Amino acid sequence: MNQTLNERGLSRSAVFAQPQLMFEDETSAIRTAAIDALHFATAIYTAQPVVDDLLDRLNWPAAKTKLLDPSCGDGMFLARALERLLALGLDIDPCDLIEGWEIHPGACGEARVRVAEVLQKHGVDARFAIITATRMVHNKDFLVDGPTTLYGCVAGNPPYLRAAHVPAYLREIYSGVVPDYASADLLHSFLERCSRVVEPGGKIALVTADRWLTNASAARLREALGKRVSLAHVERLAVGSAFYRPKFRRKGSSPRIHPISIVLGADEGGRALSMEPIYPGVDETPYEGLPTLGEVAKVRLAPWLGTAGVFVVDAEVAKRLPPEVLIPAVDTDDFCDGKLQAPRRWAIRTRPDEEPCREVLDHLHRTMDTMAERGKQGKFWLPPEPFHQLDLSQESLLVPRIAKGPKAVRIPPDCLAINHNLSIVSAGKANLAEIESALASPLAHQWVKDHADRLENSYHSLTTTLLRKLPFVPR
Repeated sequence: MNQTLNERGLSRSAVFAQPQLMFEDETSAIRTAAIDALHFATAIYTAQPVVDDLLDRLNWPAAKTKLLDPSCGDGMFLARALERLLALGLDIDPCDLIEGWEIHPGACGEARVRVAEVLQKHGVDARFAIITATRMVHNKDFLVDGPTTLYGCVAGNPPYLRAAHVPAYLREIYSGVVPDYASADLLHSFLERCSRVVEPGGKIALVTADRWLTNASAARLREALGKRVSLAHVERLAVGSAFYRPKFRRKGSSPRIHPISIVLGADEGGRALSMEPIYPGVDETPYEGLPTLGEVAKVRLAPWLGTAGVFVVDAEVAKRLPPEVLIPAVDTDDFCDGKLQAPRRWAIRTRPDEEPCREVLDHLHRTMDTMAERGKQGKFWLPPEPFHQLDLSQESLLVPRIAKGPKAVRIPPDCLAINHNLSIVSAGKANLAEIESALASPLAHQWVKDHADRLENSYHSLTTTLLRKLPFVPR
């Protein structure tokens, strides 16, 4: 009687992966380390119900077209597709209709084992099941070695990882094959490549992070994809149930992404993709025709003055400096119960065309070696982001960049908000009380919830661009 591979005591990663790790030279060792690091950072596997739903949306295998998973991980998409195909009882080689690609040898081995076990469950001899699984799942890099044939369906869960975090060895290779507009994130690269390997009239069904639909940095990607496909379906997923083995994080914790399921195709009824952002599940009707905050107020980013202790000093250091060069500096930790407390730090105001007084120069010479490297630029007596031209004569509002909603705190004149918080000043078309009221309105909080980039624990990332577009309706 046939035994499954696991019943024989073979681990998923050991069956197929070990021979590939022998006789490595220095280059292959670097490549192996890079692939291992990439896998560790991106191994988020999709739960079975989400996979089944996407296969339903592809009408697969009823569509009778070949299905590709471009980054198959441990093979959940392949196994669920294979179960459906074998249930039809057709006299057909499964490899003619299902194919998977996986860059990581260990994960590729897991996928092959999963596929082989499905075949055995349906009566296929163990040895032939292993051979078939090996033919079906390729241990190759989809972006570099990518297939030259076209597929009727593409389904999977591509990796999400910003380019800066991709191992240098792979990042250099990808720079030669990935278009510039798709290079900011591995997800962008996979979306672009998938759009090129699907047949005319075919469909792409993926689980992705939501940021490629909303972020301005992905606008050119959306525009390029829109020339080939449209958005036929988009749905937000519950992060706690959509995945298993979330990025090797602490057991039971969820990955730091906000997942969506999408279907892309050439259907005329799909939503056009363009440079404009798309916010999944948001009804824009309540916001149409309303004035925006940017029309009645000035919204600016508070300057970053570098490492604390150089251009931002405490009371003890401030005593030794002339008061005319100091201005109270305000950050979110200066608030208590929504109100500003007495100043605890001061910013040193300098000008590019005027050398500071001796006391300031002596202070900067003593402390500049503590400044972060990114803060050392231009004339040494200027902070990384100079603020000498800012008009601080008006009362303003400070809005934290990371918040659950657009909560504002009043800042008196001649105080400087710092550290890239958001600062709002009336432009004359509405007074500060009206602006404060509009920010506190339920409409504004719902709009931010709908349109701001999502972080963890119901927090959002607020930006100047976002606030300028916020509907202005005082309560």
